[in-house]
Parts: sequence; structure tokens; C-alpha cells
Amino acid sequence: MKKRSVFLSFLLVGSLLPGVSSASAPVTSAGHGHDHGHAPFETHISEGLPKANDFKDLTKAPPIERDVTTKILDESGKQVGSRTFKANTGDSISTKASTGSQKVTVYAVADAQYRAKYSDWQTRIVSIIEQADVTFNRDHDVDFVVQAVGSWTSSGSNSSQILSNLQRSFDGRGYDFVTGFTANPNFDAGGIAYVYNSAPSGSAFSVNLDQGTANTAKAATHEYGHNFGLPHDPQGSGIVCLMNYDYSYTVDYFDAAHKNQVNRNKAWYR
Repeated sequence: MKKRSVFLSFLLVGSLLPGVSSASAPVTSAGHGHDHGHAPFETHISEGLPKANDFKDLTKAPPIERDVTTKILDESGKQVGSRTFKANTGDSISTKASTGSQKVTVYAVADAQYRAKYSDWQTRIVSIIEQADVTFNRDHDVDFVVQAVGSWTSSGSNSSQILSNLQRSFDGRGYDFVTGFTANPNFDAGGIAYVYNSAPSGSAFSVNLDQGTANTAKAATHEYGHNFGLPHDPQGSGIVCLMNYDYSYTVDYFDAAHKNQVNRNKAWYR
């Protein structure tokens, strides 16, 4: 793994992470203007994505490029089973031939509240990631592979604290991405993530609220964008992009500047 110091600064109004000083270097705000030649910023927690206006599930199964056998882990990381998710390439969105050549590994975890709502929680969270994967496969030659699903006990009084809890609970597991899914009533955003300024020293972390599999997939794609270093586009700018709150739940692509940034930064996860 690449090694570097990680400094965290909140863009949200809320308490600081335990053990992180407020005297860290200034953070360039993510999302004020569209020139992506920003001065260097410290890794920070994104502003929370607003919640969707409705609850919306996917109306069909998302594309899965190949059969994948996924480990089922308990919260300590011990394997307690496995499941095979069969390839589904019957539509025009994705085929085995178009599968991204760069594979990135994902550990997807659902908290107790999410698992209590859905007996099929494993299928739901894999489906969400596979739907988010459409954008990265299609536009960036990156294929998200869910290698493991597991349980999580979320805690915190707001979304940023719950993200910090995920990071503390699952850092060092060896996956490129750890993605949390929550129905915790204290989670006060549609999604939230760390915005990295260089390759993470361990996994990249994000958390998404249960808003139905369709809306949560859009939120997850937005939050993965942050994990690739993307800032927000300003609302009201007319920039049509997943990173603009005005379009986060209605489009499935990044604008040209952000596409170029993902294409540069995807090397972080090689």
C-alpha cells in the first residue's frame, strides 16, 4: 500500500474527529468554481450529499460482468460463508467484452438497522455497487469487484461521525474501497465520503443512506467520485454532473473536467 500522512478537516458543521487537531493546514473548499487545477488540499470529509426527494428502487437487475463469488464476513473479518452472484450482461449497458480492465476491490458492509430492514441485504448492497459501477466501467475502464460483504455496527450522532466510525472499524482490511450502507436514524445525509488528495494509505471510505437501491446507487457513484478526489460543482452553475447536487440523483456521468480527474487519479487504486 502507498504510505502518506492523512489529515482530516471537516467541511460540515460538527465536532472534530477524535485525535485530530483543528490546527491542520487550510482546506481548499471542494465545489466553488469549476477549475480543477485547485491548489493542493488536505484529505477531508465531504459535505454530506442531500437526501433524495423520494425512495426509489431499481426496476431491473444491474449488469454484472462475470460470475463473482463474494465472501460473507462477520464484523471481525472472519469468513462465515460465501455467495456467488451470477453474471447479468443481457442488456446494452454492459458486456463481458466491455468490462473495465482495471479491477478495484470493494468490501461492502451494512449496519444493523439496514440488515433489520432487509432479509436480502446482501443482494441489495451488491446490486447498488454494481449499478454504481456502470459509470466507472463505461467511462473510465474501472470495474468494481465486490469481494466481500459483511456486518457493521454503526455509531455516531451525525453522518460525518458515522463515516469516521466506519473508517475506525474497517481500516487495514486490504480492500481498495470499504463502502457502508446505513439506515441509522442519526445519518443526516444521502451519502458522505472522504475526499482524498492522493492515494489513500489504506482503503477509501464512504457511507450511503438507504434511499432505495436506485437512489442509493446514484449516491454511491457520487461518493466514489469523492474517493477519486473529485470536489463538488456549485449548485446553480448549470454544470450537468453527478458532483453537482442539482443533478446527483438524475444523471449517471461526470462532466468532462471530472472525467479527466478520475482518469488521472484511478492510478491510486492500481
